[in-house]
Amino acid sequence: MRMVQAGGEVDIRGLAVSLGLEMAPAYILQDEGIHLPAQKIDQADVERELARLESAWQTTIRQIEELRNEDRDGGRQLIDEIVDIHLMLANDMPQHLSKRTEKLIREDLLHAETALHLTLSELVDRLGRNPLQRSEDVQDIGTQVLKNLAGLDVEAFEGIEEPVIVVAEDLSPSMTARLPRDRVLGFCTSRGSRTSHTAIMARALEIPAVVGISNLLSHVVDGDPFIIDGDRGQVFIRPEPATISSYERRREEAVSRAAIQSRYRDLEAETLDGFSIGLAANIELPEEVESVVSYGCRGIGLYRTEFLFLNRKDLPNEEEQFRAYSAVAEAVAPKPVTMRTLDIGGDKFLTSVRTPNESNPFMGWRAIRFCLEQPDIFQKQLRAILRASAAGNVNIMFPMISEVRELRLSVEAVEEAKEDLRREKIPFNPDIKLGAMIEVPSAALVMSGLAPLVDFFSIGTNDLVQYTLAVDRGNEHIAFLYDPLQPGVLRLIKEVVVQAHLAGKKVSVCGEMAGDPEFTLILVGLMVDELSAAPISIPDIKRLIRSLSLEDAVAIAEAALAMTEAEEIREYLLGKTKELAPWTSELFQTRQAPALAS
Repeated sequence: MRMVQAGGEVDIRGLAVSLGLEMAPAYILQDEGIHLPAQKIDQADVERELARLESAWQTTIRQIEELRNEDRDGGRQLIDEIVDIHLMLANDMPQHLSKRTEKLIREDLLHAETALHLTLSELVDRLGRNPLQRSEDVQDIGTQVLKNLAGLDVEAFEGIEEPVIVVAEDLSPSMTARLPRDRVLGFCTSRGSRTSHTAIMARALEIPAVVGISNLLSHVVDGDPFIIDGDRGQVFIRPEPATISSYERRREEAVSRAAIQSRYRDLEAETLDGFSIGLAANIELPEEVESVVSYGCRGIGLYRTEFLFLNRKDLPNEEEQFRAYSAVAEAVAPKPVTMRTLDIGGDKFLTSVRTPNESNPFMGWRAIRFCLEQPDIFQKQLRAILRASAAGNVNIMFPMISEVRELRLSVEAVEEAKEDLRREKIPFNPDIKLGAMIEVPSAALVMSGLAPLVDFFSIGTNDLVQYTLAVDRGNEHIAFLYDPLQPGVLRLIKEVVVQAHLAGKKVSVCGEMAGDPEFTLILVGLMVDELSAAPISIPDIKRLIRSLSLEDAVAIAEAALAMTEAEEIREYLLGKTKELAPWTSELFQTRQAPALAS
């Protein structure tokens, strides 16, 4: 976090979690303090307190059901899915809390508010020691029950009559779902992360959001003029005239850039000398298919299937998976959909499967390692994907392959699922294409053994960079060492492409590098066949590809690979990109500028 104060203006940086640029008065959302009585209750009041607690739970469940049934515009399906998780948890949590809470009321004679607060804190603390996302939701629901116990209003936006930017210490998923989108133009909080349900919902609502700004509320008062920049993760409190002018100019530029991008939607990503590159989308949720179409993506290069498995107390059955996968396949047909098999572990865990307590989960029991040791789970998913292949152009891709044996066992598992479906006379595409993700350096170095087993490869650069450089990019002390332009990383990418092409197999890149124009020139020069990225990034990448020639890109990539320092490579590529596509100067200036001020 960076904070700059000049006169009355305050400029602060946080975490950008949802894109967009807006200006409006600040609306300070102060969470009302919940009174927790310290005095004991009389024995005669025990049953009354238990009844109050039960009533508060039922009220909370009813409120969540009412929220689920509300009419809402953007982000409907995703928000409904998160609200469904809350409804499931609200019905499930009393089973984990009631015995301990009732004991505190009956034996320790605590008020219901105090007893629930203690048991809720214990539960959240237990969840917090396990890298799950559920603790945020559990705390949110528990707070709602406490407010109902205390007679406090759970609605926080009734007083908003004009457009505002909400500023708060934190914003729970339930409060985010209640945002009046016509009056709340964005929000900014002191706490939060890029992967929280609140951040996911902000992106679904397409509302600018910046989180993780410590001491935010000490710099702003209700009604302060406020600019939120969700592109850069920056806010301006009481902006000066020069900053406001810069904001207005950037808004105009964004409108102009969107108009230019729209002209590229239906064009092919083809270089000036006729080399065609596929541009596909990375998605996590079915409702993102609309963006795949609107941004002109040529299919889905990475469909992360984990969304069906996370934040629930049971595993999805084959039928539920089949319906979800089929819906996506049908929506984009005849364009291809590459479905990555379950990639849990690392920072994603299932609540319904006991997993080992690992000191380094990113190096542990995750992705294909988990699936091969959980054949029942793996077979249900493979059957569901195969069945969905009858509804559209579906591919299967295995994550985190590190050796030939793993890939061979994965392919054999698909053949087993095919045989089962044949016996049951259930239709599927018998020629479905199989692919392997190259995320581990060892896999990049045994391509000759992997290539005969699959039809295509996809380079997951996020993990490939992390494992190649031995850098945990989530570790703030060494995150600066995480650099995709390190020569060792680039040479591994080249090795994968060369070996795959020798075997007649195509290679895509589906990590963050694919969606960043900073890396487009060298990826084209390395002759990658497809780039798969967030749909919103596709128009700029397509426009850049159409500004280059393959001949130039190959020569530039060869020159870059001869260099030994990442910064030297970055400076060289940036200069060449601006030279070949002068319009990118404005693009890179917008992305790299330290502030709005001119």
